[in-house]
Amino acid sequence: MEKTIKNNIDAFNKLLSESQKVAIFTHMNPDGDALGSASTFQMVLRNRQIASEIFIANEVPGSLAWMPGTNAIKANATKKTLDAYIKTADLIVCLDFNEPGRMDHLSYILENPPLPVLVLDHHPQVKTYQGLQIASTSYSSTCELLFWILKRSGNLPQTREMAECIYTGIATDTGSFAYNSSSPGTFRAVAELLEIGFDKDRITDLVFQQFNASRMKLLGHMLANRMEIIPEYHTAYTYLTQKDLKDFDFKPGDTEGFVNYPLSIANVKFTAIFIEKDDYVKISFRSKGDFAANKFSNSFFNGGGHLNAAGGKSYKNLNDTLKEFEEKVKSHYHEF
Repeated sequence: MEKTIKNNIDAFNKLLSESQKVAIFTHMNPDGDALGSASTFQMVLRNRQIASEIFIANEVPGSLAWMPGTNAIKANATKKTLDAYIKTADLIVCLDFNEPGRMDHLSYILENPPLPVLVLDHHPQVKTYQGLQIASTSYSSTCELLFWILKRSGNLPQTREMAECIYTGIATDTGSFAYNSSSPGTFRAVAELLEIGFDKDRITDLVFQQFNASRMKLLGHMLANRMEIIPEYHTAYTYLTQKDLKDFDFKPGDTEGFVNYPLSIANVKFTAIFIEKDDYVKISFRSKGDFAANKFSNSFFNGGGHLNAAGGKSYKNLNDTLKEFEEKVKSHYHEF
């Protein structure tokens, strides 16, 4: 784990020293890890008197709008705005993703990047670019990876705002340390953040205990009426239709964490949630143990991710997607 960072510190510092204006990106539908790493990186650049802007394809979820730095993000960024900024920039930074498709309509900027690209990511490396890519699945989150890079490179801001952002990313990507958090390094990072100083209980309250009533009703509806269990294959899945989302006044971020609930059922080792969109079905996968959710997603649903946490898409309608999922589970479960 340390070797991944150690071998790249000089190149990381060199990129920063050669930069005067940076375009920062994270994936669409940003979560705590995406926003935490992006805002922290902008703090680092500000400390070094390097100009920067953060661009995302859609909105900052209301549940995370309290995070330091999110009010300055260029949300719903347009091609015109981005092109104008890129013309005078000298570095592209991608945080918590490395595959262009995760940028939605902004993906064109990575198809043939006009500038060097710095990628910091805890997902498996998908693409390489001119510049520097540090991607390692050994870390709980991109925020944890970024913490250690900044610490080892001498760029770690010793501020409450930084500690809040990094901790939020770690806490959200581990489900409050319920999964993907078996490395002692994760807890060492959290201990050092606590020593810098921030209110951990306040962050927990803001992230996990400030949901609106309609979200809780949507969750109850999903578990009561939209959950299917395939016991002989240790699998359960849930789904939400566009009508469900409308009926329960869905807001971006409301379904965060919903995919995990079926994993609390005895003997369930693999789960998925299917959310109906206008022209595709968004899918999230979770698993326990050595069941490779990422390989399953990559093989059948245009996706990928971690061993136990992955995402995907289907361009079939919702009913056909659910049928396909059941068929693939029953015919291929033991391969994963």
